[in-house]
Amino acid sequence: MFINRRAFVGLLGASSLAFPSLAQAMNLRILVGYAAGGAVDVVARAVAEGLRDTGYTVIVENKAGASGRLATEALLAAPADGTTLILAPQGNLTLYPHVVKAKFDPLKELTPIAPACRMSFALAVGASSPATSLQDFLAQAARTPAMASFGTPGAGTAMQFIGTLLGKHANFSFTHVAYKGGSAAVTDTVGGHLPAVITTTPNLLPMHRSGQLRILAISDDVPNAALPGVPTFKAAGFPDLSISESFAFFARRGTTPALVSQLNQAIGAAVRSPKVSQVLEKAEFTPLTMSPEAMDKQLRAEHARWARVVQSVGYTPEN
Repeated sequence: MFINRRAFVGLLGASSLAFPSLAQAMNLRILVGYAAGGAVDVVARAVAEGLRDTGYTVIVENKAGASGRLATEALLAAPADGTTLILAPQGNLTLYPHVVKAKFDPLKELTPIAPACRMSFALAVGASSPATSLQDFLAQAARTPAMASFGTPGAGTAMQFIGTLLGKHANFSFTHVAYKGGSAAVTDTVGGHLPAVITTTPNLLPMHRSGQLRILAISDDVPNAALPGVPTFKAAGFPDLSISESFAFFARRGTTPALVSQLNQAIGAAVRSPKVSQVLEKAEFTPLTMSPEAMDKQLRAEHARWARVVQSVGYTPEN
């Protein structure tokens, strides 16, 4: 196992009790609960490459299925020694516990390590849609039932709740159409078979730029420079729809503070490196770094927020 000189000096500075674990953590297995080539997988492999440049030996392992829960179960079966991490959407910890009856409590059983990137969500219509603005679309949907539906990558997702809250606040029944993945929903919107789609902004930007879709609003707190003239939901009068998603690394609860700190610093350095940040930005993600303590505080606040949202719309958890 290769350890560069700077990392080795840092390890020597650790306590004698922590030293073996820190050295062992130079070998990492990153679990991804989604298929190879997908957004989470792309981010995992980019950060893994950045970690390899600093002396880590990293293996990315895809365990796709059950909306990421199979990978989480694999993490919980691994030792809490910092050698196995999972890269997952934070919504898996903050939203999913309210919409899926899982066998475990992720906030109690996972430890936040470091984020990698963030993204927003967006509502878009096909190029043939008569709606050219969010207000135009809402007015037409309110008076024309055929226009009052939207597709998302699946039931119980943040995208479903964005659409449901939008319809609630705009005083019309906005019908959700759940797809098995975002690509089919986008394809049907482009083809004019679906009035609108709500999914992650990175998935929509290429077709917005090519004119196949029109993004009408985004869930960012502030306007996106890549979408001049496109308002945020907040600016359009829907402040409750300021919602973002992050991909972040987690370890098993019980991982020592020394390991958590070491991994946070290593992942943060990888994300900030030009090699990794350029890959993330090319994929329309915003690189993100944060301390484990700040992550934990944010996760708990989002968990409480989603509890209120799910209750307010009367969503019934799935088995």
